[in-house]
Amino acid sequence: MTRASALALSALVAATSLTPLPTVAQSSGQRSAVAMTDAPQLVNLPRGTSFAVDLPADARDVIVSNPTVAEAMLHSPRRITVIGLAAGETDAVFLDGAGRTILTLRVRVDAGVSALQDTLSRVVPGADVRAEAVNDSIILTGLVTSPAEAERVAAVARAFVSAPEKVLNMVSVAGSDQVTLKVRVIEVQRTAIKQLGFDTNAVLGRIDGAQFLLGQAATFGVNGSLLGGLTGGYLDDTRTNFQQQAPCGPGFPAGSLCPVVVNGPQDSGNFDTAQPGTGPGSDGLNRGEATIKAFERVGLVRSLAEPNLTSVNGEDASFLAGGEFPVPTGRDRDGNVTIEYKPYGVNLSFRPIVLSEGRISLQIAIEVSDLTNNGGLTLGAGTPSAVSVLGLNVRRVENTVELPSGGSMMIAGLLQENTRQQIDGLPGMTGLPVLGTLFRSRDYLAGETELVVIVEPYIVRPTAPGRMQTPADGLRIASDPQTVLFGQLNQAYGLPAPATAGQAWQGPVGYVIE
Repeated sequence: MTRASALALSALVAATSLTPLPTVAQSSGQRSAVAMTDAPQLVNLPRGTSFAVDLPADARDVIVSNPTVAEAMLHSPRRITVIGLAAGETDAVFLDGAGRTILTLRVRVDAGVSALQDTLSRVVPGADVRAEAVNDSIILTGLVTSPAEAERVAAVARAFVSAPEKVLNMVSVAGSDQVTLKVRVIEVQRTAIKQLGFDTNAVLGRIDGAQFLLGQAATFGVNGSLLGGLTGGYLDDTRTNFQQQAPCGPGFPAGSLCPVVVNGPQDSGNFDTAQPGTGPGSDGLNRGEATIKAFERVGLVRSLAEPNLTSVNGEDASFLAGGEFPVPTGRDRDGNVTIEYKPYGVNLSFRPIVLSEGRISLQIAIEVSDLTNNGGLTLGAGTPSAVSVLGLNVRRVENTVELPSGGSMMIAGLLQENTRQQIDGLPGMTGLPVLGTLFRSRDYLAGETELVVIVEPYIVRPTAPGRMQTPADGLRIASDPQTVLFGQLNQAYGLPAPATAGQAWQGPVGYVIE
């Protein structure tokens, strides 16, 4: 027996009852007998369906307040059929021959959800979802097992309405998945510096004649100056004057110098015949210098960051390993410089979406940046209030991928190579086969950087507190004799505490173990 038949039977038995009928959703071909009463009765009618009413008295007139929503047809004095035309609400009043109200109906016509409910039961058989129509919109309520299942329910409901925004998805998720993202950011930098230069400086001349100058210096324009290494050469300087002196008197060997007697008589002779500065070795004449400068450096730098993040399905999470540096952004009303801090380092943000069991859609953004003087600027240079702002070397990648739980993805190809080289030399001399090397200098700088990012998502569940372990578990500080005599800072580290019931980790888990 249908619900409408049960209502009709109850109305025929108690025809004089004044209790309004409950709200019922009727379909085409159903009918109901009602009692004579002034209280309005609500009827939910899907669009395009009809509802037959058996009246307890003969009806003469039918008044429908909004004929575009519903239409009432009088088949006989006691049988009325109400047809839903469009989504909305209207009143239907039935009057007898004396003008008295036999029945007042509040007819609510909606989009109808019976077909949608049948489709949902087939598409999502394990979900407890109920669809309710309000005018031309559909409200979804109930419980599903995952957000992906809730999205499928909403997608099916959107096919039954004229616009997607007319579906109100109020479905609850029984258990929201949590995703842990393990990221490894590895960077390798290789640098090579080579510097080789020759400095020559010579001054040649003759007595009472012109001077001839020759000079060459290594500038090292790429690196600015010699960074270290070896500096050696040869210097020949003949600028020191020689002295002429006449032989001393009798009693002294030939070629010997006359002794100098302080505060006493000196031997006679031409002691002052030679004057300083009159010889061929005067200042500025006859000197030469040759210097070789050589330096070479090869460097290798390895950087590694392993941030681990956990986020609820559909929610954003971010991580920053680095720091923040100040950047002037303006001045306030008092003229003071306002500062804003910008982050740098390894910055990770992601949003996980669990599509189905074991499959995860990741919207991930990774940025690696470091401070540098290249691209920086100085505000108010030359003044006491000068402010220097550093620049940033940034490498950034953003993408959306789909991975299974426990799968891996590598973002590679973030290569950067920089080579600078400069050769300085004496014009016309650098092309000589052998001697040309002595008249030129070379400054060489090469840098290569490779960045690789490995992403591993996991669907995780909470666990018992006893199964967790921290770096402080089992840490015991060494006593003074152990520290002084054996140089120990701790007695034990990385082992479970004696009173801990949890299981120790096997293998490396990120602890610093001596």
